[in-house]
Amino acid sequence: MTVREANASDIPSLKEFILAAWKESGPKAWGWTGATEESIHELASEGYLQRLLSNPKVKMLLAKDGGYITGFAANRTVDTTTVELAGIIISERFTGKGIGTALMKASMERASKAGFEEMTVKTESFNSRAIGFYEANGFHRVGLESEEVGGKNVELVVLKRGLGI
Repeated sequence: MTVREANASDIPSLKEFILAAWKESGPKAWGWTGATEESIHELASEGYLQRLLSNPKVKMLLAKDGGYITGFAANRTVDTTTVELAGIIISERFTGKGIGTALMKASMERASKAGFEEMTVKTESFNSRAIGFYEANGFHRVGLESEEVGGKNVELVVLKRGLGI
C-alpha cells in the first residue's frame, strides 16, 4: 500500500472510489450521516473534486493498493496553527487493515511539516468506532458541537491532538 497526495489525474478513480464506497456502506453507515444519493453524486462530481483539489486550504491523500484507491483523507486549514482532519473514508471491505492509520499518520506528518501545531477532527457522537480510533492515536475530546447535515442536526464530538510527532 502507498499513501500519496491526490492530484487532478486522480479525479476519475477518486470519483469511482467515492461512489463504490457509498454503495458498499449506504446512508446508515458511520461517517456518512446526512449523506444522500444526491449529495454523494455531487461530492463525486468532477467539478467538485477539481475545486477541492485546487483549494490551497485542502490537502487530500490517497491510499492505493495494486493501483486501486482503498481510502482517502482530507486536511483542511482552520488557521495558522490548526488543521482539521476533515475526513477519512475507507472502503468497507478494507477496514481493519491499517489503511486508516496510515492515512491519519501521513496527514499528521504533512500537517506538521507545513508548520501546523495541532490537528482537530469531528465525528458523530454515536460513532464509537471512530472516537476509539482517534483516541487510540493520541486525540482527546475537547467538546461537542451540533451541525446541520443534510437537513438534520447531528451532534459531533470534537477531538484534538498536538502535532509534535
